[in-house]
Amino acid sequence: MSRIEKALEKAVKTRESIKEAVPEEIITPDNQVTLPRFEVGESVLDPAAIDRHIVCISEPSSAAAEQYKKLRARILQITAKDFLNTIMVTSSDISEGKTITAINLAVAIANEIDYTVLLVDADLRATSVHKYLGIKPKYGLSDYLTGKTGLSDILIKTGIGKLVVLPAGNPPENPAELLSSDKMKRLVSEIKLRYKDRYIIFDSSPVLVTADALSLGIHMDGVVFVVKAARTSQKAAEQAISLMKGCNILGIVFNDVPQYLANNLYPYYYPYGYTRDGYSKKSDSGDKGNNEQ
Repeated sequence: MSRIEKALEKAVKTRESIKEAVPEEIITPDNQVTLPRFEVGESVLDPAAIDRHIVCISEPSSAAAEQYKKLRARILQITAKDFLNTIMVTSSDISEGKTITAINLAVAIANEIDYTVLLVDADLRATSVHKYLGIKPKYGLSDYLTGKTGLSDILIKTGIGKLVVLPAGNPPENPAELLSSDKMKRLVSEIKLRYKDRYIIFDSSPVLVTADALSLGIHMDGVVFVVKAARTSQKAAEQAISLMKGCNILGIVFNDVPQYLANNLYPYYYPYGYTRDGYSKKSDSGDKGNNEQ
């Protein structure tokens, strides 16, 4: 049994041990990309409008936020040497917490002294990053890819650490084709190489729901896969991972682990990291709650 299979099996055992259902939580013509520096634009986030699940903003000193900081540490540890800075966050199905994970991870990294972060909402069918952050952009990624607007007009400086957001934009008719287009490839390449201190976090659609994640995944340095402890079946997770063959899966995040199984950690957000080489370093000898990322 592979190490990833062991991780998925453990997630299934956690899910099956829960007696009561866990509440649902909620380029231009010359083929060149012209990017502004991150200082362009004004901060637009209203703290009162940010969703409470973005705990790295709403509760930065909480146990929940601490778990995302641990996830940040694991991601930086895995990627910093070769600077694998384009990272996609996805899941097998909807409502597993991928967007919340992507945003909190982006905020956590942006609060590091040494890094800037561009958070890209690449879930063009079910755009939600802007909703969690309480912003109302007119245009976004889809509009840029279809030539309706320039990139400088859709990058949003948040004022949260060194975080800039590229919203999804208006839902297009052909999202998979846009994400696999040459223009998207050039965009990813440009934002990856232009700044050596920048991480780009992509929130993608679920793997089993659309082909979009597969179109995007081939451009990524790594993938973070979200497994909801009380929801994701082993079959669904294994199927999704098998479809992502060829992608570099950096690790698996266990999300929504109940408090009584998480040793008094935050009950709904319990990132659980896995190295790209396999199973986590957490002990298998009776340690059921501590998250030693």
